[in-house]
Amino acid sequence: MGDAYYRGRRDYRRALDELEIALQGLPNDAEVLALTGSVHRRLGNWDQVFASYQKAVELNPRDADLPADLGGNTYTVVRRYADAVNAYERALRLAPDLHMAAVRRGWVHVRWHGQLDALREALNHVPSEAELGTLGSRSAQRAALMLLERDAGGLLQMPEVRREAVFEGQDFFLPSTLYAGWAHQLRGEDAAARTAFDVARARTGAVMKELPDDCRVHAARGLALAGLGRRQEALDEALWLERSEVYRSDAFQGTVVAEDRARVLARMGETVAALDEIERLLARPSWLSVHTLRLDPRWDPIRNHPRFKELLKKYGSQP
Repeated sequence: MGDAYYRGRRDYRRALDELEIALQGLPNDAEVLALTGSVHRRLGNWDQVFASYQKAVELNPRDADLPADLGGNTYTVVRRYADAVNAYERALRLAPDLHMAAVRRGWVHVRWHGQLDALREALNHVPSEAELGTLGSRSAQRAALMLLERDAGGLLQMPEVRREAVFEGQDFFLPSTLYAGWAHQLRGEDAAARTAFDVARARTGAVMKELPDDCRVHAARGLALAGLGRRQEALDEALWLERSEVYRSDAFQGTVVAEDRARVLARMGETVAALDEIERLLARPSWLSVHTLRLDPRWDPIRNHPRFKELLKKYGSQP
């Protein structure tokens, strides 16, 4: 019942009530403890997350998924990057073929130091057919890396981009034509960018009919509309994201939604609102870091704003 309320209804407090009942009869069940920690993570109860994680690891020290997810991912969001690396490395010692943990560790180095080599190396060792759990596919992660590298040519040569595929994971649903649009923007090819963004807009519009309440799809549609310069429609999607339950009530996934919302606002010239969102994300646990802000070209519309530079300076100087 706790799992059903957690995953099926996003009713996190009711899920905790059920899990508390379960723990009365199963106080040493690592799986129930891990699930309890995952629910607390959605509520932003970070101390309870780590308490659940530590006890679950003590009870089941051979479970690689515990340090890979509840450990490493949570440490990353609260910006305890050294602890995150240690957790992912523990997972890899237990399961060397857990490629998701290796890629996640690479992303920690991007967020922590702005260093791309570890992520590039991890992706080079992932088999092409491997699934990366919540991260989707190797191709999805390689496209994200190429964007940070500003490798427009590499993006446009990706088979998935050329055949108009979809990159999909737990936190994203991105038509590859979005990456084509961003690549053409990097090259200054405005007409080609508009064509690519329009394909992405149509693709997300069709999917939205089946998944009308999916934040990932609304975020992708907002990004496509922003790329097209369709201001009011893009801002409507940004408003939808702001009103969504995930944005308002999920301390873990909601920051991903907030980040995409800020990208839409930045592209549409809503600079103050975008910077307000960025500052909120930097001031609390989130996936965003000063280094991803520096690297990601989607922040270029506001990159030269004095407040953007001040935020990088302020939060880049913190431990």
